[in-house]
Amino acid sequence: MSEIKPPRILGLLLALLGATTVIGGVNLLLMNDSPYFLVIGIGMLISGLLLARGKKVGAYVYAGTLAIIVLWSLFEVGLDVSQLLPRIVVPSLIGAYIFSGKVKPSLV
Repeated sequence: MSEIKPPRILGLLLALLGATTVIGGVNLLLMNDSPYFLVIGIGMLISGLLLARGKKVGAYVYAGTLAIIVLWSLFEVGLDVSQLLPRIVVPSLIGAYIFSGKVKPSLV
């Protein structure tokens, strides 16, 4: 039986995206802006590192991060679809991939 390999590339890419988002979030926070990007970046960074190690909890950390993205977006723009979709489509697609039959079965 072949060994199931963790989604290392996905995890590392997500961690890289999270790290760059954290850096931007810190810069924005220093300019008295919203902590949104810092919070989301931390969630993506932690999730990516856990996914790269093959840990199922990484998927759930991403699900929590996605919930924050959706709720924060709804709070900021309401139900204005033209502003809401750009904020949630790509993170939702990433979440769908993480929870797909391609990734989730390889997590322990």
